[in-house]
Amino acid sequence: MEKTFLSQVGHLLRYYWRTEKHLYLRLYLGLAAFFLLKSLLLWFFGRLFSIEQLRSIFFVFNDEWVFWGFILICAAHMFSSLETKQRATTFLALPADNLAKFLSRVVYATLGIWLLAFAARVSANFIACLPALFDTLFMNGKLTLSQIVFGLILPGSWVYHPVFPDFLGFLLYISMATLMALWPWSLFTLCGVLFRRHGWLWAIPALFVGGFVAYTIFEVAIDRTWSAHHRTLALLLFSLFVLLPSAFNYWLCYRCFCRAQVVTDNPTRL
Repeated sequence: MEKTFLSQVGHLLRYYWRTEKHLYLRLYLGLAAFFLLKSLLLWFFGRLFSIEQLRSIFFVFNDEWVFWGFILICAAHMFSSLETKQRATTFLALPADNLAKFLSRVVYATLGIWLLAFAARVSANFIACLPALFDTLFMNGKLTLSQIVFGLILPGSWVYHPVFPDFLGFLLYISMATLMALWPWSLFTLCGVLFRRHGWLWAIPALFVGGFVAYTIFEVAIDRTWSAHHRTLALLLFSLFVLLPSAFNYWLCYRCFCRAQVVTDNPTRL
C-alpha cells in the first residue's frame, strides 16, 4: 500500500531524529557554552570597564545577533547532505517523493534549530543566574523570582514589549516577529540549496539589501500618521510584503532542490 504524504513526512522526521540527534546535541552544547562564556566574560570585564565601554565591546556578540545568526547559518546548511555523492545518494534514495523530502527537511531543520537555540540560550541564562536565584530563594535578595525568570533567564524582549503590553498585543508582537524571521529563513535556505559551498555568505548581502528596502518602504515611504490610523491595513500590507517573497524563495528553493546536481564543477548545484 502506497504511503500517504503525511506518513512519508512523519517517517522522514523520525529518520532525521535518529540520524542527527547527536549532531543536535553537540550544537546545543556548543551554543550554550558560547552564551555561558559570554556571560562570564561580561561579568569579568564589568569589573574593569564601564557599562558604556562594555556595550561597544560586546555589540557584535549581542545575544540576539548570536541567536539569529546561528539559526540562519544552520538554515543554509540544512541540505548539506547534497554536498557529497555518498550522502546525496543516501538522502535521495529515501522512500518518499521530492516534495515530502523537501518539506520535512525544512520543517525539521527550521523548527528544530530554533528550539535548539532557544534551549541553549535559556540554559546558559539559567546557569548564569544561579547565584541571583540562590540569593533570592535563601538570602532574601532584592530581585523577585518573577524578575529573575522573566527578566534574566527568559529573553526579556520576548516576554514583554512596551508597545504591546497586553496579551493580545503580545501575540501580535510574536506574530510580527515570526513574519520578520520568515524571509531571512527562506533566503538562507535558498542560498544553501543553490550554492555548493558557503551559501550563507551569498545570503548575507541579499539580507542587508532586503532589509534596506523594507526599511525604506515601511519607515520612510509610508507615513506613520497614516499607518497609525490604518493599523490593520498596514499590518496586512506588511504581512503580504513578507509572505509573498518568502513563498517565492521556498518555491524557488524546491525547484533548485529537484534539479540539484551532486557532481558538478559549477559554484551552484544546477
